[in-house]
Amino acid sequence: MKISPREAERVIDRPDRSVRAFLIYGPDTGLVRERAARLAKTLTGDPDDPFNVSRLSEDDLKSDPAALADAMAAMSLTGGERLVRVRVSGDSAPLGAYLAELDDGGAPAEARLIIEAGDLKKTAKLRKTAEAAKTCAAIACYSDETRDLIAIAEAMLGEEGLQLEPDARAALAPYLEGDRALARGEIEKLILYKGLKVQRRDGDDTVTRADITAISAAGAEAAMDQILDAALGGAPADADRAYQRALGSGQSPVGVLRALQRRLDQFDQVHAAGGDPQAMMRSGAPRFGPPAEAFKKGLRAWRGRRLDQARQRAFQAERAVKRTGAPAEAIVGDLLARLALAAAPASNRRD
Repeated sequence: MKISPREAERVIDRPDRSVRAFLIYGPDTGLVRERAARLAKTLTGDPDDPFNVSRLSEDDLKSDPAALADAMAAMSLTGGERLVRVRVSGDSAPLGAYLAELDDGGAPAEARLIIEAGDLKKTAKLRKTAEAAKTCAAIACYSDETRDLIAIAEAMLGEEGLQLEPDARAALAPYLEGDRALARGEIEKLILYKGLKVQRRDGDDTVTRADITAISAAGAEAAMDQILDAALGGAPADADRAYQRALGSGQSPVGVLRALQRRLDQFDQVHAAGGDPQAMMRSGAPRFGPPAEAFKKGLRAWRGRRLDQARQRAFQAERAVKRTGAPAEAIVGDLLARLALAAAPASNRRD
């Protein structure tokens, strides 16, 4: 069934029991990921439970056509709702065929299914099948309008006791354009700059235009790019030197981690949109000169399963920062080194 934009949030937060599968797709890959993560938590409570949650990639479906049916038919060993999550970059005829079989009752299903996809045309088999099936909800994710992104910013800032002054609201809007993941990254950068609620001085709870200018300074962006370009382009020594310089200048390791996650999201967005110059432009990637070449090098190194693994490593690092008590500087530094070593051979390949 096709879910209207105004019904999307309700379906994510209160999914109907009769719906066995969910297709979440669209050009805003950040919103696709966010909604899929929220839905997974709604359905299972713990989306990271290895016993009740199975994850399949596009490569998994190609190498083992029966992998999806087997995962969907498997029963829970520990009780609770089982969930299968699949991520594809575009149309998938096998997935479309499975959804049709599931809707007809021909596919045994002990689990529920979440499919994350890129931008699908109306003629895409996966989208057409999902919209026609009674047991599947098709949810499109399109870029938020500026007023919606400002509302998200105010909500996130409000959680940390911060508020935007009118001039700051106008100054912030251009930095939120793009997909929701990139917008959230900019908001989180602003929060880190102002300091968390427990870190700030009393009365320092207003975000000003000067604050927006400070966090968007070209020098800070250049320093961050040096870290990311080296780590994702396969230059471990350069990545470590750039990272240590950034820490010495006061950069937060969590800020570096957030920037890394946004860059990986950009890679995913470009690949999902076809990987051409137009896709790069829409993602907000640099268009000319050395920055563009560095971005392309990283884009060649990280795709498909490799990109999924990099995103998972970044997620695990974030969890470690929050839960283990280990120094964030060491956790993020280790992640950058591992990614740089992994990218070294891949970055030399040509498309």
